Amino acid sequence: MKEITAIEHMPRLDPNGLMRLMSWVTVLSLLVILSLAGYGIHRVFTAHVIHNAEETAVGLSELLSGEGRLLLDKSGHLTLSAPNRERLDHRLRTLSAPFDVVKIKIYDATGKILYSTDPGIIGQIDEGNPRLTKALAGQVDSRLESRETVLDLADEQQFDVDVVETYVPILDDHQIAGCFELYMDVTRYREEIRRGVLASTGLLALILVSVFTAAFLVVRRGVLQLRQAQEQLTQLTSIDPLTGAFNRGEILNRARKEASRLRRAMNQSPDQAIALVMVDIDRFKAINDRHGYLVGDTVLRQVVRRIKIELRDYDLFGRYGGEEFLAILPGSDLPAALAVAERIRQAVGETPLDVEGQSLPVTISLGVAILAGDVLDLTGTLQQADEALSRAKSTGRNRVCCAEAETPPEETQP
Repeated sequence: MKEITAIEHMPRLDPNGLMRLMSWVTVLSLLVILSLAGYGIHRVFTAHVIHNAEETAVGLSELLSGEGRLLLDKSGHLTLSAPNRERLDHRLRTLSAPFDVVKIKIYDATGKILYSTDPGIIGQIDEGNPRLTKALAGQVDSRLESRETVLDLADEQQFDVDVVETYVPILDDHQIAGCFELYMDVTRYREEIRRGVLASTGLLALILVSVFTAAFLVVRRGVLQLRQAQEQLTQLTSIDPLTGAFNRGEILNRARKEASRLRRAMNQSPDQAIALVMVDIDRFKAINDRHGYLVGDTVLRQVVRRIKIELRDYDLFGRYGGEEFLAILPGSDLPAALAVAERIRQAVGETPLDVEGQSLPVTISLGVAILAGDVLDLTGTLQQADEALSRAKSTGRNRVCCAEAETPPEETQP
């Protein structure tokens, strides 16, 4: 019972599992790629909007600086009195209105707010603002922000607004005197960005689906070839090529599996049993010697065909060696197994075989043993079935014998 088939030594690939895995990987890859691409495209479009808004803000700041220079004192510092602030406010609002500016601030070099379209914050010092610090160091800084509410230059409340906040340094003779902070309304680009992202990701999705579909079809063809190769390998390693029954290694492997299944089932149903039926063609050597091996091969095939007809769909049958075969009958006790064995004997022996146009009478002998009880010894039960078969052969052939001598229907014969 140490035999195992060659196929058990080989790693088993599941073609269906491979296809399912590839499907999941494909879907997951598409989702990841489209998500990352959508995010990247959104960032590109957003950066473009910020860049355009920044260019507009810088240009507008240069225009506004003409007004800002009126605020410089003799030492070059920004200063603003209340009367001047009112005139400046009117001028800045007028100049900025066509550019979608919703808020303006002017800082001096210390970070103090000298002017704002929001008068409530004038005079405050914006401490701890790294963007302001960056602007006062001479660098332009822009960022897109979403605001729930914004008060525009017409003093109207705007809701859910996207603004680009840009800090632009104010230079006086190459010295930084302060900076502008401009809030530019870019909400109108929100829908354009959304449409652009959807169109771009949609086109990318179409391309990816086409590529993945082509790859999937190629892999699917390979998987089908793998499945066919595995089926052919199974045929080569588990099926007897002459009779179509399981070969010796496979039928013994199936017997071990059935014994393991029976062992697990014994906990719930102690009366479970498996019948083993050994079958041998009587005087087969004489058939080969008299009619030739081709006729002998035909006899083997026809005998196997007749035996299989008498077995249930879930019974197992294989070539044990030469002209000897083994049938495994799950869930069969001794009386049921003897009845099946007798039907098999009659199916083979009562009607001569038709071999190449001639009628050839053939009989078989059978030995029956039952695998059951507390000790499930498959090797021992196979030995008992073989001994019962030997007894059937030695007592006249063409009969059924069982392994248990004390059982009344020990032998059946024509």
